[in-house]
Amino acid sequence: MTAPGPERKEGVAGGAGLEAPPSSPDPPPTRQVEVAAAQPEDPSPPRRLIRRGPLRKDAHDRLAIFAVRAIFFFVAAGLGVYGVRVLSEVTSRSDLDPIVGMVIACGTALVLIVLEILFTKAPIRTVAAITFGLIIGLVLSLVFQSIVEFIVMTWARDVRVSPKLESLLSFLRLITTVLFSYYGVTFLLQTKDDFKFIIPYVEFRREVKGHVPLVFDTSSFVDGRIEAILGTALFDQRLVVPRFVVGELQTIADSADRSLRERGRRGLDILNRIERTHHVEILDEQRRPGVEVDTALIALASSIGGKIVTTDYNLQKSARLQGVPVLNINDLATALKPAFVPGENMRVKLLRDGDDKGQAVGFLKDGTMVVVENARNRIGDEVSIEVTSSLQTNAGKMLFGKLRKRGAEA
Repeated sequence: MTAPGPERKEGVAGGAGLEAPPSSPDPPPTRQVEVAAAQPEDPSPPRRLIRRGPLRKDAHDRLAIFAVRAIFFFVAAGLGVYGVRVLSEVTSRSDLDPIVGMVIACGTALVLIVLEILFTKAPIRTVAAITFGLIIGLVLSLVFQSIVEFIVMTWARDVRVSPKLESLLSFLRLITTVLFSYYGVTFLLQTKDDFKFIIPYVEFRREVKGHVPLVFDTSSFVDGRIEAILGTALFDQRLVVPRFVVGELQTIADSADRSLRERGRRGLDILNRIERTHHVEILDEQRRPGVEVDTALIALASSIGGKIVTTDYNLQKSARLQGVPVLNINDLATALKPAFVPGENMRVKLLRDGDDKGQAVGFLKDGTMVVVENARNRIGDEVSIEVTSSLQTNAGKMLFGKLRKRGAEA
């Protein structure tokens, strides 16, 4: 005789356990939240997240990069004018216009800046593979150019006395350089995971060394357990919170529903405390109109190679279908629960009827559901039971037991 597990509250779930007693009157918040214009129940102003250190550091980095690009642009303009003057002196020509040289230099600088912006968006491993592939290709081409010249001079006697011999050798050098550069880049791009090159700031290996950034979902802050988890120093990865997740937390905190409002404000409080005690990076990422938060979160985690932290089961399924790793706090809580074996004794308070005749249902402190046979008349009491079996479900773990005899219970 079994009893079905409690309905799983998917989406943004609250509470400290994997399941919550069904008598809890607070419904979990959902993604669609209506914001009321007036909130007569709680006139206090909504709490807003204050930007702190990481944001200022990112702003300073962007400003520094902009300054370097501007300096490069003006230096290029000056070099263009100077180059025209030098060329005029060398060629003894007076019709060369410095303005034309400056325009050409500025245009070249703009092209180089655009290429630099596009190039730096590529993953560091891909950039390094291309760079070292070119280096290896050029080195091998220098070696084989001598071999090719030796073969031509030895076997091609008619060409050896030709006045166009140097042109032929230059062509063969060019062909050799292009071929080996191509094969060097493509070979290293396709096999970079099979090599381990330890170079400053670069490492190729099959298992990528370093930490995968943790990208937090709204539900992880509303749930609340993430603060205690991070406090254990279990994770030392980069902690990333997108701007649109903060916006959704603020939307929930401004909700007309009192339960949602309290959970949203609690989530903002937890985020503020985590930001003070850990290095949290709030990415200035905005989702496009019409794009759901879950979709934007999955796209962001995929682009930066991160792992999503959530309690949303639907988000977990969608992300894993798209190849994005997910850390579900509920799964972590389930893995850390103590294992109960048949025959073990425990005490539990019975709260309500079970689905089958004579059954009573209680919950452990961690939210695990316990179904006790022939105990309906003991609802409201804390009883001693003996575990008879356990069942692992998608929503968590369920225990089944029977009442211990009066003498054993005493």
